[in-house]
Amino acid sequence: MSFGTSFGSSSFGGGGGGGGFGATNNGGSGGFSFGGGNTGGNTGGGGFGQPAANGGGFMQQSQPQQMQGNQGGNAAGGLPFGMVMSENNDYEIPRDQNSAQDSFSSVAWSPVQGSNLLIAGSWDGKVRCYEVQDNGHQFQAQLQASVDCGAPVLDVCFKHDGTGCFAATAGNMAKMWTFSSSGQQTAQDVGKHDAPIRAIRWIQESNLLATAGWDNKLRYWDLRSSQPVLDLQLPGRCDCMDIKFPYAVVATGGTEDERQVIIYNLQNNPRVPERVMNEQPPSNTTLANNRPAQTKPLKRQYRTVAIFPNGGGFAVASIEGRCSIQYFQSHRLKDNFAFKCHRDKNNKQIFSVNEIAIHQQFGTFATVGNDGMWNFWDKDSKQRLKAGQPVKMQTGDVVPIVACAFNTAGNLFAYAVSYDWSKGAQGCPNANVSTIMIHRTTENEIKPKTR
Repeated sequence: MSFGTSFGSSSFGGGGGGGGFGATNNGGSGGFSFGGGNTGGNTGGGGFGQPAANGGGFMQQSQPQQMQGNQGGNAAGGLPFGMVMSENNDYEIPRDQNSAQDSFSSVAWSPVQGSNLLIAGSWDGKVRCYEVQDNGHQFQAQLQASVDCGAPVLDVCFKHDGTGCFAATAGNMAKMWTFSSSGQQTAQDVGKHDAPIRAIRWIQESNLLATAGWDNKLRYWDLRSSQPVLDLQLPGRCDCMDIKFPYAVVATGGTEDERQVIIYNLQNNPRVPERVMNEQPPSNTTLANNRPAQTKPLKRQYRTVAIFPNGGGFAVASIEGRCSIQYFQSHRLKDNFAFKCHRDKNNKQIFSVNEIAIHQQFGTFATVGNDGMWNFWDKDSKQRLKAGQPVKMQTGDVVPIVACAFNTAGNLFAYAVSYDWSKGAQGCPNANVSTIMIHRTTENEIKPKTR
């Protein structure tokens, strides 16, 4: 069974003439087209950050601010721009009264080639969209607009055509923000869980939205219906998820038995996992070489997972300062391995790996962590390509990096600096240090090394 076939007596996508997952429905409005259809398109006729059909530009909340370094004056409300110090010569998006009032949770760049729109979800319940311009010498960053999702935002992703984005919220709702050239910005409910939604991904090939939550559910949504077209039970709460057709990878958490990695092949049978990694790895082994396919890639709670652009495998990382490279094909399972990262030189301090971002052109990847550092890695040569310097407050205290992403061109790397609440309320700094930094990447620091 595959995307494009029906499942038994009921169709994947609801009533009608037996339409399957991705198949065109022949009788009702509840079906959908595989790779077709146009759900959640443009509103107001204008592109986000581009002139609208009526000649008007997109709503602007603040004027562009040029950045030539990590300096800045005082922003509105007494919040200073330049609250963090970076030896990486990276650029800090200026703060003002419209900036995030709580920690960031996620960032994502527009998938449209040539677009440098950046969205950021925050625990203050808002998704903000910035337009970033770079001429190779100087940045301009402008907050285009924001939308209130009514509850803390735990994850964000773009629609494939860049006309809108989606947000997973702690209010149990999935939201869609269709970018508009009019003044009012609203977020539409497009999915629901019985607990906070931890991860959200748009699947272009089937025009479906995937959500995974702390209610142990993985759900797929047709945006034209209020009910999921597929509702799957997970072994535990979703800790992270990534989807790149035809694969979906969900890492779950909770008890030891609930902590698993589930791999789905969406072209075959989306209902049944292709592989479940649920066995504890041997305690005396540091690498994953020659382990059975069902062995857990890491021993501790998963924090982030990312599928490589060629579909050959994925990277998953955990709170124990480890990252694991896993391959989908059975003949490559012997190449699986894990490595230590985001630790001090003596391995006495271990920091959580908060996110993995894949470089779409080279297949190399970045990790960011609670040590306030970003690192670029080459999985094929098994070496680190570049290590960033820790991001610190003006007091000298290190600030965690909680999220990151490469833009489509691969020349800009955005990362969100925020308190991650790992030390509880007592560890929260007095000043709000939530900010977004941008690193201009070069080929010599991100291109794979020849072996």
